[in-house]
Amino acid sequence: MRKLSIFLLILLLIAAAGCSRHETPVRVTPEQQKKFNSPGTNITESNNHLRQAKAFYAKDKYKQAMKHCEKAIVFNHRNWEAYYYLGLSMQKRKEYSLAIEVLYNGLKHSPENGYVKSELHYSIGYSWEKMGHLEKAKKAYITALAFNPENHSAQQARNRIKIEKTLENWGKKKDLPYDG
Repeated sequence: MRKLSIFLLILLLIAAAGCSRHETPVRVTPEQQKKFNSPGTNITESNNHLRQAKAFYAKDKYKQAMKHCEKAIVFNHRNWEAYYYLGLSMQKRKEYSLAIEVLYNGLKHSPENGYVKSELHYSIGYSWEKMGHLEKAKKAYITALAFNPENHSAQQARNRIKIEKTLENWGKKKDLPYDG
């Protein structure tokens, strides 16, 4: 019980301490999800909160989405999708460094699904890029493409970084649009 309280406190601190782009919803089969759930979790409650989080996220209510993602994680600490939407909500609130931590947690619990892993790596790269760490962002985008070569957002982002680096090498600075 004490560990749960500490975990909840840490999540609340992370939320207190999320970017404008189009996100692709990530889907996993029920069989894949069961594989990653441990005994003692409340999958139903976790999924209910995740569903509410997605609804708030779709309405651009990121603070409420974050609260429901955190509750979903409390009920099921292996709910990778709750970490994913928590990270995306943090990005929307320009909390990029926290989003990276949360998205890495999502990666730890994500299924062996190239599409899922690609989306998570892309989101991590996006946060690195927004923070100005272009090399880290580039690595994350390349990893995203390794999991899913058809990830158009990661392709565009990798190309955007190439252009920015080229312009930088030429001594020019150009702000390229973030279509994300």
